[in-house]
Amino acid sequence: MKPQERIERMQNLLARGQTPEAWSDTLKSHGVHVSPRLVRSKARETGQFFQMGRLMLLTPEQVESLFDTRSAILAEGHRTGHALQ
Repeated sequence: MKPQERIERMQNLLARGQTPEAWSDTLKSHGVHVSPRLVRSKARETGQFFQMGRLMLLTPEQVESLFDTRSAILAEGHRTGHALQ
């Protein structure tokens, strides 16, 4: 990856990435009640996050994939239950 591409990727991450706590608040404002702990654990489970030290950031696409991953698992019949328990 070229230096300019790295800079653009980092700028995008910093502009759009949010912590699990921020995503929990954002989702809650849309009527989806999930804890930061759940967001963090699903992100780790699927590998959909960026991390530096203790800081975890997720982009909108990564959060969307947390929903998609669970839906795909349910569609395949591997698990039953409520989405994002």
